[in-house]
Amino acid sequence: MRTDGHLRSLAGNRRFRQLLGVRLTSQAADGMFQASLALSVFFNPDLGEANDPFRYAAAVAILLGPYSLLGPYVGTVLDRCSRRNLIGGANLARAALMLVICLTLVTGFNWTWVLCAMLVLAANRFVLAGLAASHPQVVPEKDLVTANSLASTLGALAYGLGLATTGVAKLLDSGVSYSMLALAAGCGYLVSAFIVTASFGRSDLGPVDEAPGGGLWRGVADTTAGMWEGFKHLGRRRGPALVMAVQGLHRFLYGIVFIIAIALFMGFFWDLQSDPDRTTTISWLLVLAVLGNVGVLAAALATPRATRVWGPRNWVLVLIGLCAVVVACLAGTMKPVMFAVAVLLVNIASQGIKITVDTSIQRGIEDAYRGRVFSVNDTVYNVGYLAGLFAAAIVVPKDGYTPGTLIGVAVAYALVCLGYAYLARADAPYDAQSWSPAAPAPRPTTSQ
Repeated sequence: MRTDGHLRSLAGNRRFRQLLGVRLTSQAADGMFQASLALSVFFNPDLGEANDPFRYAAAVAILLGPYSLLGPYVGTVLDRCSRRNLIGGANLARAALMLVICLTLVTGFNWTWVLCAMLVLAANRFVLAGLAASHPQVVPEKDLVTANSLASTLGALAYGLGLATTGVAKLLDSGVSYSMLALAAGCGYLVSAFIVTASFGRSDLGPVDEAPGGGLWRGVADTTAGMWEGFKHLGRRRGPALVMAVQGLHRFLYGIVFIIAIALFMGFFWDLQSDPDRTTTISWLLVLAVLGNVGVLAAALATPRATRVWGPRNWVLVLIGLCAVVVACLAGTMKPVMFAVAVLLVNIASQGIKITVDTSIQRGIEDAYRGRVFSVNDTVYNVGYLAGLFAAAIVVPKDGYTPGTLIGVAVAYALVCLGYAYLARADAPYDAQSWSPAAPAPRPTTSQ
């Protein structure tokens, strides 16, 4: 399908351009803030000894924890409050919190700026979801697919630009402090809040109709009960349930490998005499971040065809098997370049599994339960990763050199692969005919 006409229509749509401006300024500020947060935790001498796996786990938990806890409830709020006011208010609050962070960041690793950082990132969930929910109010239905694709792609680029700007500023030793970087992010949030409040009226971005089911607290209670109903429904849909379990185990093991990699580059791979300012370390971490994103893109391109050719179940087995081989190779080499290659391959596996899981829920779960099952999946996805991070913080030494742990992770991946191959032999993630036109007859792949 050609998108030229849709792009021209969107380019001439003033309201869409304004909403896109809100997204780009907000996500660029997100990139700057999250990069400055990570750098301040990993490289700020004022926060004490840098080589601490628990600190790495805590830093990532700050980034993901609010998402994990608030994710299922965001829609409840968006359907009951003015989205324009919610987006503008959230960004104004984040700009104010940046001032607190700037004043407290230099005093050390204390809970004041940690709490503020968590609030900033929790608000981000509402901003991005609110922007996505607002598209139907400013874009004709025929242009929605293109608008969603364009907004998400440009938003990701803006976020990456914010990350890169902060990373390069520290890499070049520009003298810009962590507090100044956070303050610059606050200015971005302030601009985003100004654009949305100046461009739209209170009800312009929805919700159009009053949400069913009563007030906000009733909605929160209903959402909690709905997640439990979605969990119980998975017991009758083995195909999606099994592949979701595989993804949760993969995220746990992925978290362990992540902490080992960070600890190695901050410790074992770091040469104090030749690189006292950790310039090489920062460069390697930027390379890993880029390769991780390349892996996500490669998985998005490869997964549709791979699932059609091999089937979704076999594709998941290939990806988990790939993780086992890659991690085993890491244990045998322990070289920086091998970790760079591993980041690319493991991120291909991680995103490929995620796409397959999402598709299994879309095709294998009834519409009446689909939203609740997605909420359960979102929680399993993030909680599994966080559990892996803190499990690694307990067993990984400060310099990260632990080939024995990597061997254990590789064995665990192999066991997950074998276990899934056995348990899902008659329960693929979704129906065979949905991926193979050569399937001789319909064959249900989920237990009734």
